[in-house]
Amino acid sequence: MLSKRTISRRGTAMVEFVIALPFLAIVLGLTFFFGWVMMHKHQVLIANRYSAWQRVDTGAWPSEGSLNELAFNNRASSVSLSSENPVTDTVNDLVTEAGNMSPRAEVLAKELVTEQYPPGRRAHVSADFNPRKALWQNVMNDMYDIHHRHGREGVTWRRGEASCWPVLRNQYYSELDESLERISSPADRMAEMIRGLYLAGW
Repeated sequence: MLSKRTISRRGTAMVEFVIALPFLAIVLGLTFFFGWVMMHKHQVLIANRYSAWQRVDTGAWPSEGSLNELAFNNRASSVSLSSENPVTDTVNDLVTEAGNMSPRAEVLAKELVTEQYPPGRRAHVSADFNPRKALWQNVMNDMYDIHHRHGREGVTWRRGEASCWPVLRNQYYSELDESLERISSPADRMAEMIRGLYLAGW
């Protein structure tokens, strides 16, 4: 036969469980809340990086509809994609380092790099979610519109992508070229042959 003390302990445990149950529910709800937020934040981050790389590689931004389909599986109620200031940090650093060597090297670097290579692109993606299954998700949706910004430098530097020869020729061979053009017959054919060496990319 159970004693009164044993029955009292069982009742106390039940009361303690009932008291702790709301706190456990809150902790569980917050766990799902922050998990949901982090999942969508990473989806926005991926969509933003994809947009910037797509713009640099293809020359065109992806459409907001295709971005919603690819990154969010059409679960975002609205997706906004916008372009921000171009990314030229690395290019400017290269020109500055060349300028530390000599002013003429800075001019050459600016013509070779800044004026020939396209600037990088910076994308700003904003996604709004409208979940209908859980109340806490609807509350979260009213509080947060998830944003992310990502910039990518210009196209990957590939060999032969931008020829430096015209710039070098104009800077170092301009005087020679003018002198050869002024040569008259019968030496003009020899001068034309010499000009053809560097004009052809020799």
